Amino acid sequence: MGTLFTARMMNRLLQLRLHKRCLPPLAAANLASLAHLDASRPAGKYAYTVVDLETTGLDFRKDRIVSIGAVKLIDERIHLGRMFNQLVNPGRHMPAQAITIHGIVPSMLASAPSGMDTLDGFLDFLGSDILVAHPAWFDVAFLNRLMQARYGFRLQNLTIDNRLLCERLLLTKMLPALPRKPGLLGNDAADPERHRKQPDLEKIAHQLGIRIYQRHSAVGDALATAMILQRCLAKLTQTGRGRLRDLIRSGTV
Repeated sequence: MGTLFTARMMNRLLQLRLHKRCLPPLAAANLASLAHLDASRPAGKYAYTVVDLETTGLDFRKDRIVSIGAVKLIDERIHLGRMFNQLVNPGRHMPAQAITIHGIVPSMLASAPSGMDTLDGFLDFLGSDILVAHPAWFDVAFLNRLMQARYGFRLQNLTIDNRLLCERLLLTKMLPALPRKPGLLGNDAADPERHRKQPDLEKIAHQLGIRIYQRHSAVGDALATAMILQRCLAKLTQTGRGRLRDLIRSGTV
């Protein structure tokens, strides 16, 4: 299981490796994104950025992002006035299979910024928030590919896998257990092939009585994920496990 202590140790090693580099302000800020976290504080008192991506395919090594959607959850409330919603030009062919899923056609992306040009805007929106995705392995892998190419390191925000939270807190009878793999706070938390066999976001939302606004739009799926996260945070509090350390224990491997 990932711990905040482990994440800080890895972050400290990264800072030592990069200490001679003059990092741009957004990169430097991301490098310090764990500094304000206290595992003993209530998890609901922190700010969360819930993100979802639409892509050209499922392989982060060769596929590209075509849309980034994110919403803020602060003090357990979703802030609808603070959303990040950006189409991204992948710079390559859009497979027909991907279009049938998210409905984004090449003409919609012709004037959109590239992934690299979009990254800084997303980092500015993200700040030092706890990052949440459903499932985290997919979205974070694509974002880290951009981070590595632009700044030479991965996102340093604490990352929570909302899919794991659902499995462990809300839907224990519906979902089979995920395999455990060594990982750090959501990175490479489980085998992608196994994840694809799990009930998807739509089925989980339906089970919880949550309606998804524009399914397979990045911002619509991010909003649904944020509503599911609200349920998870409330469940932790109801069971007397509402500290940040409890959230990390339930939402990471």
